[in-house]
Amino acid sequence: MRSPLGVLTYKLSIVMFLYTVCRILFYLFNTGLFPGMDFQLFMVIMLGGLRFDLSAVLYINLLYIISQLIPFKFRHLPNYQRQVNYLFYITNAIGLALNCIDFIYYRFTQRRTTVIIFGEFKNEQNYLQLAKHFFLDYYYILIIWILLIVVMVWLSKKVRIAAPKWSGIKYYLTGTIILAVSAGLTIIGLRSGLPPKQDFPLLPSDAGQYTVHPNDIAIVQNTPFCMMRTVQMQVYKKQNYYSEQELDSIFTPIHRPDSVREFKKMNVVVIIVESLCKESIGFYNRQLDNGTYKGYTPFLDSLANQSLVYMNSFANSKISIEASPAVLESIPSLQESFTQTFYSNNKINSLAGCLSQKGYETAFAHGAPNGSLGLNAFAVMAGINKYIGKNEYNNNADYDGVWGIWDHLFLPFFARECTQLKQPFLASVFTVSSHHPFKLPDELANQFAEGPLPIFRSLRYADYSLRKFFAEAARQPWFDNTIFVITGDHISGRYHDEYKTSLGSFGVPLIFYTPGKQIPAKKDFRVAQQIDVMPTILNYLGYDKTYFAFGKDLFDDSEDRISINYVGNTFQLIWDNWVIQHNSVNTLALYDLANDPLLKNNLVGKNDSIQLKMERKVKGIIQQHNNRMVNNQMVPDI
Repeated sequence: MRSPLGVLTYKLSIVMFLYTVCRILFYLFNTGLFPGMDFQLFMVIMLGGLRFDLSAVLYINLLYIISQLIPFKFRHLPNYQRQVNYLFYITNAIGLALNCIDFIYYRFTQRRTTVIIFGEFKNEQNYLQLAKHFFLDYYYILIIWILLIVVMVWLSKKVRIAAPKWSGIKYYLTGTIILAVSAGLTIIGLRSGLPPKQDFPLLPSDAGQYTVHPNDIAIVQNTPFCMMRTVQMQVYKKQNYYSEQELDSIFTPIHRPDSVREFKKMNVVVIIVESLCKESIGFYNRQLDNGTYKGYTPFLDSLANQSLVYMNSFANSKISIEASPAVLESIPSLQESFTQTFYSNNKINSLAGCLSQKGYETAFAHGAPNGSLGLNAFAVMAGINKYIGKNEYNNNADYDGVWGIWDHLFLPFFARECTQLKQPFLASVFTVSSHHPFKLPDELANQFAEGPLPIFRSLRYADYSLRKFFAEAARQPWFDNTIFVITGDHISGRYHDEYKTSLGSFGVPLIFYTPGKQIPAKKDFRVAQQIDVMPTILNYLGYDKTYFAFGKDLFDDSEDRISINYVGNTFQLIWDNWVIQHNSVNTLALYDLANDPLLKNNLVGKNDSIQLKMERKVKGIIQQHNNRMVNNQMVPDI
């Protein structure tokens, strides 16, 4: 028997303990994604995580805390305690469930889940199918969650509230004082301190102070905290590192063609392949496994031999809904997904919008049910005038039952649909099949061998589907006068150490293929990124108007060759052979890629000239990106 305050403290301590268990399990389920971890660093992370856990636990249990501290005698009644115990169990079971889900879901997004997930999947029509496959494939996560709840309930029932110790005015006065003091301490715990503390109130990005590598930030955090702190949170903070004049000399998203050239009326087909990573493609990785690595994409290997291939190409995205804005609008998703932020209604330029001014017909295809990932709405915002989805395919017999029409059937259909477009045209397709649960068509299942990770077998099938697409496209009248761009949306699963670093986790292919050999085939080892696709295509075709794009023209040798992405609440800039990781205030890491490809030797403070140069560039990008987002200045002032 204990006092109400004693019972409350005891039960909150149980939940804190279970959050610590969840943090350990989160790491154990994803050990391969956190290279360089040692015991001392892990202990620092565990201690730092307690701040985030305390804040989350207090938020989740606010009603229960109030129910136990209100200074009225009915709180001692058994029936009252039974009711509030249900509140305690249910709310904390939800918090534990969110943590458990990220044991697995983190592998696909490389970050703790935030409220953006509701926007990402709000248009899906197959919630039950997705949930069924998740629980069938990862049933052990459900078992772990149930065990955590059993432990919570079992330990909680070991204490009960005692009868009131005092009566009359003494009871109410004491209870009121305890309530007031507890309320103050709860507020401090919720905000994790008091001003003018630098990290007050506590934000997800503050986890960086307990880590060495940005990837490790996710271990410090917990999922309930990240979800609660991103509700109605202003994503982008304006920065004023430089004056406007100085800023434009450091980095500018305004592209002004310097000469009027004859416009090439070539068709453009952009193929975004779900989860296609560089690691899966043998052409990119001849050095792996002592030179014996074959990869899982024989067709793409053969196509790469006839293409311009960027060997050091990177994604600007971590999840599917971020890829289309990056590739087709040259907008990276730094911090949160652009289409899910307050700024998605900003006036923008896009590849489709610019080419429409040159008479192009434009189309976007995605074999999922119309509305999936909000891509039909994205197509409208991007100025695309035709959407081709599962509805337009109009044959439910070819539906995989989870994500959409099988790729090996939808991609040839897309090739034929392109023939219905007036030339010149811009058409983009986003594939669906190489996605968890990595299903294959029954009639083809035995055709593709397993790999060390399930995604690799699925990418064998994606490669087969691309072969089918190009075979069909080669029969169409528009084929020889077309630029094909092939990339992946993001990475899903990593096996080799080179792809487990914070840099390798963004490694996607970038391939330009022209059947008419207008663009010569070669390997280009300079840095490239998804957001470079739009300016590269526009400038190659001879687009003569000023436009806005965060990427650079890959064919312009005067441009700095860089890539920007966001990992673990940290901006990561790749420039030539250097990588900098910056949290918008301080530089956390600097790496020499040429001599340290696994990013093990942090050179912060050891090469001032390179560090200052990199800091200047990354801060210029942050300022341009954030300020233009907030100010709705994402088109040129003409």
